[in-house]
Amino acid sequence: MTCESVKSLAGAYLDDELDAALGVQVREHLAVCESCAEAQTQLVAMRAGIREHAPYYRAPAVLPDRIRAAVRQSERQAAGPWRWIAIAAAILLAVSIAWNVALFRSHASGADLIAQNVLASHVRSLMGSHLLDVPSSDRHTVKPWFNGKLDFSPDVGDFIAQGFPLIGGRIDYVGDRRVAALVYQRRQHVINLFTWPSAAPDSQTELARNGYHIVHWNRAGMAWWAVSDLAAAELRQFENLCKQ
Repeated sequence: MTCESVKSLAGAYLDDELDAALGVQVREHLAVCESCAEAQTQLVAMRAGIREHAPYYRAPAVLPDRIRAAVRQSERQAAGPWRWIAIAAAILLAVSIAWNVALFRSHASGADLIAQNVLASHVRSLMGSHLLDVPSSDRHTVKPWFNGKLDFSPDVGDFIAQGFPLIGGRIDYVGDRRVAALVYQRRQHVINLFTWPSAAPDSQTELARNGYHIVHWNRAGMAWWAVSDLAAAELRQFENLCKQ
C-alpha cells in the first residue's frame, strides 16, 4: 500500500470505518512508514483537541417523549391513509421544536461559540506543525504576506521592546471564514492573535477556558481575539499594546 493510499484512507481508518482486510493493510503500512505514522499521530491529536474544545449541543432530553406523545395523539385523531401523514407532521413538528431550541441557544451564545472556535484553533496550532505560514519577526514582512490571501489587510504590531516579540503569522479558520492569525511570544508562551472584519460595535470581553485566557475586543470595524496560557494580567497587557 502506498503512502498516497494511506493518506486517502486516514480518516476512515481513524473512525474504524474500513473493512478488516483494508484496516490490516493500513496498520501494517503505518508500522513501517515513519512519515505516515507521524501524520496519523497528528490527526489523532487534532481530533482529540476538537472533541475537547469544539461546541457540541445535545437534543433536549424530553425530545423522545415529545415525539412519542405526538405520535400517540396523531394515532387517536387520524385514521385511514391520513394517519401516516398526521404522524409525519407530528414528528416534523417535534424536530422543528428541537431545532429551534438549539438555534436559540446558538444565537444566545454566539460570542461563546466564537471563543470555543478560537481556542480550538489555538490548540490545533500548538499540537501540529502549522503554527506559522510566514515565520518572521519583521512586521513589514508579515503584513504584506497576507496580500491576496485574505479580503482584508491585518494591522500587524511590533511589541518586541515590551517583551512580546512577533514570530510570524498564518491563515486560519474561525467558524467558516478565513482569518489572519498573528503569532507572538512571551517567554515560552505562544499568543495567537486572530483578526477579521466585523460590523459589531466596539466592545471588550475576557474569558477563561481550560487553563487558557482569552481577550476579545472590537474596534474600528475589526474583531480581535487573543488567546494564550499566559496569566490574565499579562494577556491584558498585550491587549493594551495592540490597542495603542
